[in-house]
Amino acid sequence: MNNNRSSRHENKEKKVNRLYNLLIAVVAVLIVFVGGTMILGNKDKSDNQAETTQNNPQTNDQKTDKTAKKDDDSSKDDQATDDQATDDQSSEDDQSSEDDQATDEESNDSDPQAEVEKNPEPGVAERKVDPSWDSVGTSQDAPAATYKKGSTDWNEMLKAVGEGSGISPSNMTVWRLGNNGGVGKAVATVSPKGNSSTKYRVQIEWVDGEGWKPAVVDKLQ
Repeated sequence: MNNNRSSRHENKEKKVNRLYNLLIAVVAVLIVFVGGTMILGNKDKSDNQAETTQNNPQTNDQKTDKTAKKDDDSSKDDQATDDQATDDQSSEDDQSSEDDQATDEESNDSDPQAEVEKNPEPGVAERKVDPSWDSVGTSQDAPAATYKKGSTDWNEMLKAVGEGSGISPSNMTVWRLGNNGGVGKAVATVSPKGNSSTKYRVQIEWVDGEGWKPAVVDKLQ
């Protein structure tokens, strides 16, 4: 009878041990399953994110393009500002140059020694006599009075005409150069080249040993 009790007790312990082993195995399987699921899930999520980025490269490109466009627009604005400043400075310099030129012309016209008469006779807008005019020098003993173009006397007379009119002989159109009532007197009508609407009538006189000099300058109408 004791043997039967012992045998039943051993069988019961074996069943309990098998049940424990089975539970342990089930728990182990669940742990492995759950762990594997979590690992695979995280991997799939990372793969999906990588695939999304790869399949949509335009998003990053668009951001890059927008940033580049903003930088380019900013550069254009800065360049426009610099160009405007340069244009404004150029306009100021041009205006300053024009003002200086006008001042020089007024200074020449307002020579305190010169006598200027407005409209002294029909066809004459202004008549000027300036005591500061000087003889231009000469290589002649006396004027030739031939009025031959290109001669020494002709060239010296044109220098005196240029002295009075302010027109260089090299930039002068000569409309007339001839006698003005005597050997030592001549008169010329000239204008700047390319500007025939502005004409001057210049009377010149001979000074012995010194050459021709301006006497009277008329600005013609």
